[in-house]
Amino acid sequence: MDDTNTLAGSDITTSRAQTQFKTSLWPDNTYTIPMMGAYNVNNALAALLVADTFHIRPAAAQQAIASFVPTENRTEWLTGYRGEAILSDVYNSNPTAARRVLAAFAAVPTKGQRIAVLGDMLELGDQSDALHMSLASELDPATIASVYLNGEHMRALAEVLQEKYPAGAVHYYQTDQQPQLIADLTATVSADDQVLLKGSHGIHLEKVLTALEAAPEK
Repeated sequence: MDDTNTLAGSDITTSRAQTQFKTSLWPDNTYTIPMMGAYNVNNALAALLVADTFHIRPAAAQQAIASFVPTENRTEWLTGYRGEAILSDVYNSNPTAARRVLAAFAAVPTKGQRIAVLGDMLELGDQSDALHMSLASELDPATIASVYLNGEHMRALAEVLQEKYPAGAVHYYQTDQQPQLIADLTATVSADDQVLLKGSHGIHLEKVLTALEAAPEK
């Protein structure tokens, strides 16, 4: 946001657990959103403008933002059975949201590797393949070491990424091959890794989440 906006955010910092920022109207206050991603600041600024319109005290608005509880499986950090950090965002997906989450995920420090598991973004119409391919701009082997793709439209992204990533780093699975994706992923992930799960609900990446959280059968 620039100086012509009614309310602008500044001093934005983000980590795995939270995003902090200041505002132009109340520069002495630091606001904390209990979610990663600088892209969430605009939503918080909109909420602050509504609060100001209804004469809600800045301190009360500050507390309300800090108390926000994200919906389950919307940029929710969880821990897998092996100790890996899992960013679950499997409730829904669209190109803009996917690019933003990928950028934020790539910036979170990790001792191990970052692994992205992406499922089809549904109901995108005639431009679906092109919109899936657009996610390549946020996928770089220097920051996200390997990519697992699930769904018919993700094939288009897989073909683009094959040119960007080293051999063996991009894994593609048709929609009905998700069990094989789960088997391959769980055989690879380690305790220090960071795993992103992002896709439309109809692809059911929550099954991948369940497999990562569950102890392997003996």
